[in-house]
Amino acid sequence: PLPPLTAPLDLPAGRNQPLWIRVNVPKATPPGEYTGAVRLSASGYQAEVPLRLRVYGFELPDRMTVTTAFGFSPNTAFQYQGLTTAEQRREVLAKYLANYSAHHISPYDPAPLDAFQVNWPQLQGEWQGGVRDPAEKHAGATSLKLVDDSEKTTASAAYGQPITIPDGGVRFRFWYKTAAPNHPFIVTFNHHDADGRWMSGRNNDMRLVGNGQWQEFDRTITAFPPGAKRFQLTLRPVLWSEEGATTGTVWFDDLSLTSAAGEALVKGGDFEPLALGSLRPSIDWSQWDQAMTRAIDQYHFNSFRFPLQGLGGGTFHARVEPSLLGYPEGTPEYEAAFTHYVQQVEAHLAEKGWLDEAYIYWFDEPDPKDYEFVANGFRKLKEKAPGLRRMLTEQPEPELLGGPNIWCPVSDAFNAETARPRMAAGETFWWYVCTGPKAPYATLFIDHPGTEMRVWLWQTWQRGIEGILVWASNYWSSGAAYPDAKNPQNPYEDPMSWVSGYDTPAGTKRPWGNGDGRFVYPPEAAADGRPAQPVLDGPVDSIRWEMLRDGIEDYENFVILKRLLAERGASLPAAERARFEALLEVPASITTTATAFTKDPAPLTARREEMLAAIEVLAKR
Repeated sequence: PLPPLTAPLDLPAGRNQPLWIRVNVPKATPPGEYTGAVRLSASGYQAEVPLRLRVYGFELPDRMTVTTAFGFSPNTAFQYQGLTTAEQRREVLAKYLANYSAHHISPYDPAPLDAFQVNWPQLQGEWQGGVRDPAEKHAGATSLKLVDDSEKTTASAAYGQPITIPDGGVRFRFWYKTAAPNHPFIVTFNHHDADGRWMSGRNNDMRLVGNGQWQEFDRTITAFPPGAKRFQLTLRPVLWSEEGATTGTVWFDDLSLTSAAGEALVKGGDFEPLALGSLRPSIDWSQWDQAMTRAIDQYHFNSFRFPLQGLGGGTFHARVEPSLLGYPEGTPEYEAAFTHYVQQVEAHLAEKGWLDEAYIYWFDEPDPKDYEFVANGFRKLKEKAPGLRRMLTEQPEPELLGGPNIWCPVSDAFNAETARPRMAAGETFWWYVCTGPKAPYATLFIDHPGTEMRVWLWQTWQRGIEGILVWASNYWSSGAAYPDAKNPQNPYEDPMSWVSGYDTPAGTKRPWGNGDGRFVYPPEAAADGRPAQPVLDGPVDSIRWEMLRDGIEDYENFVILKRLLAERGASLPAAERARFEALLEVPASITTTATAFTKDPAPLTARREEMLAAIEVLAKR
């Protein structure tokens, strides 16, 4: 990391101390040579290091051409920095977004505190999850059936809105039936504070054991955690576990939640069938639109991951089946609800002019066993909302063709021959790095040569690839390697990115690689995630973060030079034009193959200066 120098350094004698110096050139700065000096002083010592800067006669655009898509967890930053109020979270988030903008990196979600709200105003309650089942019910036509048949995930259904805790508490009643006798499961109140934040460790988990027949639950609840203002009602067919190993089936029916005064706090607890004509959402975009306008117009991000509901999702490890409003794919209710919803999304993004920035990234790194599931989701999306861009972290495979229109293979899986016909068909290619590939590829690890992240962008241009993706940028701790949430990993002291998820047992340390998913760091005062008071600073950069920015700007120089040659190249003398056109090729001194590239920054600097000089000549014509 590159922590900012905010105070004098106390250095021991005889030790070399590097300083990382950045220069920001304001727009409209006249071209030419600028000189200055870096002055170093100590008791009885002074030195001056000359500094020379050349400003070229053109400007880079605010928005870069190469697409960037990087994971960013604001909650990780908030937790490490000990933030306690909504105002603090917004202040710190703005500093992170400004930092990402300055490095030309677009986070997956640039509006994490301003989500849009999907409401179904004609419905009596908005339950998410489960299936309406006419074959088994306590009363009426249907009940809500919850099935957990996976040993890797935990199924649930939740009421669509947080419930405000009324004076005097609540009376909670419902009927339930388990598929097998002596089957345990839980129903949970997930408590939230006044700012809407979930209160970790303060759930009210109500454990029940079914006998295989319809049974009634009836409880008055008056005790809530101090500071709790609302709760989310969640139904589960099993006991919750981190790894999701438990399985089972439970039916729920005739659910009611009332205040002490008798006011109904939930709707739709009878879980009766939904009328198809009522399955039209009303989406409140107001806060999200404001945040996204800032993201695109102020921060100049060039992509964002749209969180589309109803498709399901997953990875090679586990998947979630598509459902919406408690109805699975294949039912008339799902078809009606998903169609109306996704078409509203497409229309709104088109109206705002954001279809070229949005992408749907709903499944990650599928195995061949997942291809038909993934292809089905993409077919559905393509049919109902063809304007939404469909991205998949996989190389083109015959079973997937016609689905994604953005292919994003891991870098060592990119194949130019396979990509060429897809590019000719108008499909786009990004690529990504993560825990793989390892050496000798250009990748993101701390213990690799410092040129690699910059060279990666030259390789990106060389192959006609239009975007780069990394799964995370502030992955500072692993819940498996450091299971005590109050004592997370110190990323300054432990550079390893340890595996989390994927059924990794608590206390297990399995390495992904030094620095995988970790380009920015918490402020030094919050390095151990236990600051004495809230830390309101932005992130600390890394050398690899700086190299990414340089590489992205190198890519933009290629774009500018190519455009200016097309517009003005005919006015150049033939020899000069040929020399400038040759600069559009990546030289062998920088990289020849994905595994052969310079570890010395000098060829990168020399070629960049040649390109800048050529652009300056063309910009004047």
